[in-house]
Amino acid sequence: MVSSVTNTGYAANPYLATSAASTAATTTGSTDTSGAAAAKTSGSSVNVTLSAEAQAALAAQNDTRTTDAVVSSARSTLDKLLGAAKASSALKDGKATIDVSGLDRRSLYAIASNQGGKFSMEEQVVASLQMKANRDTSMSAAASTMRVTGDYAGLYKAALANLEAAGPEEKAMGQWAKDKAALTEGLKQATAKPGVQPTGIDGDPVAAYLKDVGGVVSNPRTRDINAVASDVRSVLDKQYAAATKDGMATGPDEGSIDFSKFDDRSLAAVALNKGDQFSEHEVAQAAAEVRTRNRDSVSSAYKSTQGSDSSAFGKSLITQYASMSDEERQAAGWTPALYNKMVEVQNLSDKLASMFNGDGSVNTGGTSLLDYL
Repeated sequence: MVSSVTNTGYAANPYLATSAASTAATTTGSTDTSGAAAAKTSGSSVNVTLSAEAQAALAAQNDTRTTDAVVSSARSTLDKLLGAAKASSALKDGKATIDVSGLDRRSLYAIASNQGGKFSMEEQVVASLQMKANRDTSMSAAASTMRVTGDYAGLYKAALANLEAAGPEEKAMGQWAKDKAALTEGLKQATAKPGVQPTGIDGDPVAAYLKDVGGVVSNPRTRDINAVASDVRSVLDKQYAAATKDGMATGPDEGSIDFSKFDDRSLAAVALNKGDQFSEHEVAQAAAEVRTRNRDSVSSAYKSTQGSDSSAFGKSLITQYASMSDEERQAAGWTPALYNKMVEVQNLSDKLASMFNGDGSVNTGGTSLLDYL
């Protein structure tokens, strides 16, 4: 009795006693699992809003099944899935392809760790991949927010919530305790230094996750702009959902959007409407924020160079241009023609400045003004 999956990668379950080589099995979805679901209290009209993570943790706490009962149920469910797959001719290379996404976490863990020796290696792989996919989905929304706003604390909170939703079998393993310690330290660092990625944490699950799904790049300005736009779309949708829950009528076509925490490239993705993912209102709001930041940046550069070298302001602007990504320049209107003009003016300024000595007297080195011009 075997099963197979169409996934191209394999990620070994970290709680399995046996060692196995694993390769990254990434997920590309950006499903927002932090959305709220209302759970109504019995005998009352009061609604209590629980996040998906909170619901999972609550379900784990209320699961009073014994390990043997979980194993028996998982085995029975797999047999039914395999039987249905074979009956419908859902076979690949003689093996039945099954979907285990409907199984709860304890059942998946029982299969992945081969509790009671009831499950084949193929079934363990299927369950391990599904557990990894579920974990990635639970962190995807927080990861999108982190990439846009630098909120690492939110990502560590999501990872901790997912970890706490584990069943007693998982929590009894030493790996679970190590992960808990690493995530707790990560949250501590992220809270103490907002916007800075925690470092120096042995076995950090968040760092491994970001590396796995491509959340960390050596140069953020080279990340695909459409991927940046998708992250921003996810973050904005989350903001709208939270505002609606709080009774505020807001959405893509109304109200003032808080772009203050967005990095410049994410802001440019909206202003340029990359991927056609944003409303006209969102584009206009982002463009206004770009103009404000551009004005403030130029003003700050001007003020900081007053009283120093007369060419310092021009050099500052050229440096600023060089540090921007193509999308940031386009959104701010910093065209190549403008850059060329700045360089031209700067070169002329440097030449003119070299005609004079530090005390303001003319440099009599023999070169005339006409030679410079």
